[in-house]
Amino acid sequence: MILSTTILGTTAVKQLQATGRSSVLEVGSDRLTRAELAKVGCYNFLAAKNLSAILKGLGIKNLADLYARVPPSAVALPHMGAISLAVLGAAFEVKGIGGDAPLERWVQKHAGQDEAAAMVTFDTIKRRELAEQRREKKARRRYTRAQPSAAAHAHL
Repeated sequence: MILSTTILGTTAVKQLQATGRSSVLEVGSDRLTRAELAKVGCYNFLAAKNLSAILKGLGIKNLADLYARVPPSAVALPHMGAISLAVLGAAFEVKGIGGDAPLERWVQKHAGQDEAAAMVTFDTIKRRELAEQRREKKARRRYTRAQPSAAAHAHL
């Protein structure tokens, strides 16, 4: 892209150039730029920033570490959708992780035989995780209600 300082101004041109050089996806020590993602046909830069934020708290060393030890269910988090997952697949591609079908291989790597056969989409994973969280929350509420309160023991 030819950036005209005469038309845009020096500050705007410097900011645009800095943006082009900066990383848009950060996973542990791996940093990917817009240009690197664009080489594999990924132009969802907002989803890449979102993905960075989502993965930040998971203690992931880099993309290879994520691929090797983090199951898809662990990233089935709020704000993580199919577009962010596609960006993750593009990042695997950029780094040469997972071969021809990195997302499919990642899911197969972490799924049992029955689970891999039953899985259709990332949305399926998210729905399963949400249902499990709801079951756990409901069980905790039932357990808490079933426990005698401290006040009830004080009257005895």
